[in-house]
Amino acid sequence: MRVSDAVVGAAVHYARAEFVIVGMDGITPVFVDRRRVGLIDECLPIAPYHHEALKLGIRAASELVSLVKRSVARHAAEALSTLCASYPVSVLILAASPHDSLPESLEEILKSRPLTFAADGMLYRESLAKAAADLGLDVRRFPRRADLPVLAAESLGMDVSAVNALIARFGREAGPPWRKDHKLAAAAALSVVGRKIREFATVRDSSCP
Repeated sequence: MRVSDAVVGAAVHYARAEFVIVGMDGITPVFVDRRRVGLIDECLPIAPYHHEALKLGIRAASELVSLVKRSVARHAAEALSTLCASYPVSVLILAASPHDSLPESLEEILKSRPLTFAADGMLYRESLAKAAADLGLDVRRFPRRADLPVLAAESLGMDVSAVNALIARFGREAGPPWRKDHKLAAAAALSVVGRKIREFATVRDSSCP
């Protein structure tokens, strides 16, 4: 199998992300790899905004959040750098965040329940997005409540049942565990791969006499 282009679908949670890498063998989508990556040093709190920062003075809270941010940024960069060294990755796709960005002021975040609830998840998600962009990857987003198999089906020009069967086949190739996060990450990656396949087919057809 010769994979010419690869897309990373990411399911991001506190402290970790599940990566499913899908590639193209000509115009055929193929499973490439599945990886779980840690996104923070084990000694640090995984949800500093929603827990520890609310119990600390603002100076101590700011120092803690800054420490966590640096750790997450480092782990995200290392995880994606390792992945890009292994495969011809061009795209990272992950969920959109509930806010475009967070306020610079930690006090402003902590005064808002919606922002405080969103901040920890955004920390991990946006750190991965920035690390990917810094590596030159195309960072794409899917809506938070998107039906990912439907998006993949539309992109690939397939029935949803066929997409689910393809994702199930990927699971057999990956081996256990193949859980909901893996399936969603695979569907997200396929929603990008489908467009790439169409582009490849168009270029190929136009070059034929």
